Amino acid sequence: MATRFGESGVFAGARAFHLATVALLVAVGLGLHLGWLYWLGVGATASLLGFEHALVAPGSLQRLNAAFFTMNGIISVVFLAFVLAEVAA
Repeated sequence: MATRFGESGVFAGARAFHLATVALLVAVGLGLHLGWLYWLGVGATASLLGFEHALVAPGSLQRLNAAFFTMNGIISVVFLAFVLAEVAA
């Protein structure tokens, strides 16, 4: 991807996919009429994805591993915790 679209293109693509992820999480929440714990999880996920994008920028890739590996792991565990809390409520 980076060789075809360049660093800026890859970052734009990642932003687009992350926005699509949040939009789909919203669609699921609306479709299933989920409660406030789910919505807190969606908000936390959106915030963490935004923070992930703040960690790196085209031309400044020193924190790429932290942004990609660490943040995605944190995001998945946080969202899982909110979904489990919603199911248990």
